[in-house]
Amino acid sequence: MRIPGHIKRLLLIYRIFVKPSGFGILPRLANYAFKRYLLGKRVPMTVMIALTYRCQCGCVHCSASELSNEKPELSTQEIKNIIAAARGLGVPKIGFTGGEPLLRADLPELVACAAGHGLSVSIDTNGILLSKKMAATLKEAGISNINVSLDSADPKRHDRLRKQEGCFEAALEGVKSCAALGIPAVVSTYITDKAISEGRLNDLIYTARQSGAAGVRVLFPVYTGKLGSRRRNLLSAENKKLFFEKYLDSSFVYSESPLYDCLSGAMECTMRKKMSVYVTAYGEVKKCYVSGCSMGNAREESLAAILEKNGYLKAGLAADAECGAC
Repeated sequence: MRIPGHIKRLLLIYRIFVKPSGFGILPRLANYAFKRYLLGKRVPMTVMIALTYRCQCGCVHCSASELSNEKPELSTQEIKNIIAAARGLGVPKIGFTGGEPLLRADLPELVACAAGHGLSVSIDTNGILLSKKMAATLKEAGISNINVSLDSADPKRHDRLRKQEGCFEAALEGVKSCAALGIPAVVSTYITDKAISEGRLNDLIYTARQSGAAGVRVLFPVYTGKLGSRRRNLLSAENKKLFFEKYLDSSFVYSESPLYDCLSGAMECTMRKKMSVYVTAYGEVKKCYVSGCSMGNAREESLAAILEKNGYLKAGLAADAECGAC
């Protein structure tokens, strides 16, 4: 019997978000759905928190390359306060990003804090520090899923793009370690016209399946950071459409998030729909990680106050304009 695409997608969401978080996440999701879709309130699905902008790599596509490390990073307690505030608003998911979040020694403690609040918790990592021991520590802390970056199925190409020798091997071993422990590890990559024409996306999807990954997240190039000065044709409109027609796999391959990547059959702008917010490593709250404008600082005022004055949490508001970087 052929399983419908929407059922496959629900099963993917279950594997990545619900099952690892425990059934305790279901009331959180139900509460979120009630506020967002019945009351019409613009409660974000996800609060992404950058823990640091330090990183071992020098990726040619890095979107955080223009962010300095001169300011003091959010403390452990400040991040815990943001997590608690997000929970209070009805946000069901926290994502830790960077830079490289595994460079923060308090990461397991922060994961445990978010999981303790009944939230789904994810990490975006280059995988260099994702050892078997670290994966086990994160599992014990309550991690829901880990997004591991792989730019290519070719180890030399990946290491060259990351400017870090041995990065591919470490990342792939990290995916395998997570799979062995039952942690959903999603291979995260980005695509270009050249990658599609050379069949590299097919190769990466195959490698991800062989390594035991729970899925593949395919991102489109964002023209900010090191890509800000590049020609705006790394990925044509035709190949964006081709991705959704040829590569999108409801059970394994998605773009941005399986929760809302193709609600209209195309890439969804989470900023425009107020589906997510981004907190910098210094507490600035932004609509999106590529946004240059700060809505406020979580060190100075509550997350609720910042979001409310910027049109979140209220009902019946029109969507924002597309961000210029997408």
